[in-house]
Amino acid sequence: MSASAQAQQDVETLTKNLRDFSVKYVKISEADMARSKKLVQTYVESQVMEYCKQNSILPILRLEYAGSVYEGLKTEAADEVDIKVVLKTNSQEVKVEDSGIPGYVRIKAATGSNLCRYADHEGYINPERLRNRWFHSLVDQAVNAFNSSSPSSDVHLVVRYHGPAIQLDITSRRSREVLLSADLVPCIHMGGDDYFVAKGAHPGLLWKKSFSLLEKALLQHMDKDHGCRHELLRIVKTIVNREHSTLPALESYHLKTTFMHYLREKPSSHWSYPNSLGEHFIGFVGKLQAYLEGGRLPNYWLPPVNLLEGIEPRVVQNTANRLKNILCKPKKRDKVLE
Repeated sequence: MSASAQAQQDVETLTKNLRDFSVKYVKISEADMARSKKLVQTYVESQVMEYCKQNSILPILRLEYAGSVYEGLKTEAADEVDIKVVLKTNSQEVKVEDSGIPGYVRIKAATGSNLCRYADHEGYINPERLRNRWFHSLVDQAVNAFNSSSPSSDVHLVVRYHGPAIQLDITSRRSREVLLSADLVPCIHMGGDDYFVAKGAHPGLLWKKSFSLLEKALLQHMDKDHGCRHELLRIVKTIVNREHSTLPALESYHLKTTFMHYLREKPSSHWSYPNSLGEHFIGFVGKLQAYLEGGRLPNYWLPPVNLLEGIEPRVVQNTANRLKNILCKPKKRDKVLE
């Protein structure tokens, strides 16, 4: 057999193994996805957020849904959603100022605005203060109101902090199983694509610019040509989750960012061939390995920002070596896909 024929056979075998892995470990049923969205509609929208809208001192404009469930990229279980709670503001009420840190801003409230109660003495809105004093308190009231008024409900609601977000858990009264967790994040919209969230690594008065809605727009309908993009990224996410002890440098956002870079390089016509899944698996994982090898993964929206900064270089290099083994040694790759 010629080298080219052998390579083609290897790609065909890889595609079959990836599809088998996807069916066994990755795919979420349409019924599970529908159930999760129904839970969001019934309890997050109609109960908790409706209470918040009616009782908030700050006007809530709308909810925006983002994250892997709404991008078609959730793996294993449809049990988490990300929701932005967009405040109703205008350019006369708030002003955005550059912070000097890429991706972060300061937001100043105008004199007389209700937002001033969550600001410092200069009028800069403190995202932690707004989240804790206003939003957590409000969601907590909504949850208590629901639990006390619905003692016969099949579910019980629990609210807790989850890093910079407020996490709302919808739990089964009978089994105490968490049916769905919603991360609720306060957000200020300044028009266009400028969304700023009370969420980020920098403390104090800095708000983080959010690109999650742009990412949803880019990824949600990317397989209109019946390609394998969603399936590919879900497979790689699942592999990384299963192999986390040997791929410790990688988080979901590293994978999504690399994938967005990879998408930009690949014409849309190359995603629906019979063996596209195997070919693009090699290409995508190879690109990820190259970023790790070089110690730099540029933020898709803010290229000067390196998403690998802060991770120990030895850990990054070990992860790169592990991916190289998966790429170059089919037997090791097959073992990962068992």
